[in-house]
Amino acid sequence: MISSSRDGLRTEHILSANRLFRGLLQGFMLARFLPDVHALGWSIVAAGSLLSGSLLADFALTLLVGHRSDRLPPKRLLMTGEVLSVASGTLFFLHPSPFSLAVAILLAGAGQRSNGSPGPWAPAEQTILSRTSPGGETYRIFSHNTFWGLSGMAAGAFAGMEAPAAGHPLVVLRFAMLALIFLSLVNILLLLRLPDRPAGAFSARGLEKSGRLTSREHWNLSLVVSSNLFYGLSIGMADAMISYWFVLKFHGSPQQISSLLALSFLASAGLARLLGNLPDRLKAFSYVLLQLSGLIGIALLPGSTSLWSAGLLTTLRIMSVRAPGGLRQALVANSVRPARSGWSAGLHFSSLHLLQAAGPLLTGYFWESHRTGTPLVLSAAFMAVSLFLTIFLYVRTSSPEQRECPDQITPRQTRGPYERRRSENASNGT
Repeated sequence: MISSSRDGLRTEHILSANRLFRGLLQGFMLARFLPDVHALGWSIVAAGSLLSGSLLADFALTLLVGHRSDRLPPKRLLMTGEVLSVASGTLFFLHPSPFSLAVAILLAGAGQRSNGSPGPWAPAEQTILSRTSPGGETYRIFSHNTFWGLSGMAAGAFAGMEAPAAGHPLVVLRFAMLALIFLSLVNILLLLRLPDRPAGAFSARGLEKSGRLTSREHWNLSLVVSSNLFYGLSIGMADAMISYWFVLKFHGSPQQISSLLALSFLASAGLARLLGNLPDRLKAFSYVLLQLSGLIGIALLPGSTSLWSAGLLTTLRIMSVRAPGGLRQALVANSVRPARSGWSAGLHFSSLHLLQAAGPLLTGYFWESHRTGTPLVLSAAFMAVSLFLTIFLYVRTSSPEQRECPDQITPRQTRGPYERRRSENASNGT
């Protein structure tokens, strides 16, 4: 028992360190990538199309990884993602070109991933965390994991602010790829220290014994997917391109944009830490309140009159969307039994990516038409629908029936009362 507890603690620390190191690069790239490719002569539509293509690839791979995370060691899946990041970063560093940059965006998520997330490999990370989290600790552990990713993003964005203004954008991008190679190698070394079979891992045979998804789990996952489709589209139309919006509307410099985003990520990290330590009874209320705050922030953003007022609204939006990311992941993990955590995580992340992939492309189209506020207004509308659906999911997962539902549900238990009664009569000889 003590050994399992120690393994769980070591796993939590390693995955948090992974998030921190990924966040360093993601914060730097989110602040610098779009302004730098703009300086290299890329059009808005070209940049948006490439980000959309990357998100679409993430969608397909996320669904596959989520499905395999219940059957293959999730540790190996996470390491595969880091190896691909090293390969794509090396290609661009040795042969910088639009093609190699596109490969880095597709394989490593350069410029579009956030929160220290491993992108399409996130279901494997969530599977490990949900299976090694002690009872009642899921929300805290997921929130603290998000805290470390956001802390890394804040530090990375501050580094983008300190990058020399006179530096050629290509030099900045090559530096980012060198950092990608180094940090991914560090993450691989850390992942090698994870237990090969953490406490709570499920074999394929154990997965079969757990039975099919219950009708309640089906409904929970349907709400997850429905909410995420609108949530992802809202994020794709606003958050993924926000640094470019500052360039278009206020002609902000990379240093100004980096400083604004760095402060936003730093505030988000502090809030994520606070959320993880809240009593359980306050988590649902705080999550709904933050989603509402994010909706208000994005709705007011088009009417901002200065770079700094827009920065404050953006900070409100980023804090409200990114800080409770761990709570959202824990909510999904708690919507099904642990044996199905990989599949639920795959559905969660892939549904976020599906319509999110269309966001940058649509935003680029509107901006090319000089309609800079339209994507933000649409983002607010989609966010409102997502919030409405999320409230229903929270009510279902926090109900007494859900808490009392046993983790081990056999195929026999998933049958209706008539079938169960008939089976019991047969076994009694009546």
